[in-house]
Amino acid sequence: MFSHFSKYTVPEPQKSALITIDLQNDFVRSGAPAEGEGAAAAAVKTGEMAAYYRKMGLPIIHVVRIYTPEKGTTQVDACRREAVEGGAQLVLVGTEGMQPVSEIIPEGVVADGNLLLTGAAQKISEKEQLLYKPRWGCFYETQLHAMLQLLNISTVVIAGTWFANCVRTTIYEATARDYRTVALRDAIAGIHASGEADLKKIQCGVCSCEEWKAQVASK
Repeated sequence: MFSHFSKYTVPEPQKSALITIDLQNDFVRSGAPAEGEGAAAAAVKTGEMAAYYRKMGLPIIHVVRIYTPEKGTTQVDACRREAVEGGAQLVLVGTEGMQPVSEIIPEGVVADGNLLLTGAAQKISEKEQLLYKPRWGCFYETQLHAMLQLLNISTVVIAGTWFANCVRTTIYEATARDYRTVALRDAIAGIHASGEADLKKIQCGVCSCEEWKAQVASK
């Protein structure tokens, strides 16, 4: 599957971490303020992959958005800031809408929005953490790179919503830091053929969850 990749880009399954992006109630649930087409299905597949990563003892980092309604806050993207200041209820700190969907995290885990807004990671287990990002990309003004380096991770495996915004931005940020990258097509909402073609041009692996599980199991 990755035979055309160079020695610098071929994924290394045993040195990989699963990164889930913005799979939160306000972005996924039916009727939610920013429900994305295909997000619910992506959450289910991501949950299956997260369970597999737990079974294999590989790291998982769930990256989330959190907004606060105060005027002038820089915790909200400029394109959404006016709406949030005006009362839009979207991933607001302390709300159920901010919480990661139940499919992807262990039962009983509650994201601590106030802790995450400080930039600190919230530990779920030795191999699983939550992290807040202030913009589209998961590496922008976060400690994600430092966390991955500490874990000796060479390969990031990406799932989440929405491809055109946070997912694609994160993939390019990862490759800019020389991470080997894999995009799980059935666990990414909004991915499309031309987008996959663009990813392949930068030797980002694109495959299904089952195909990636086979790669992990074979190494």
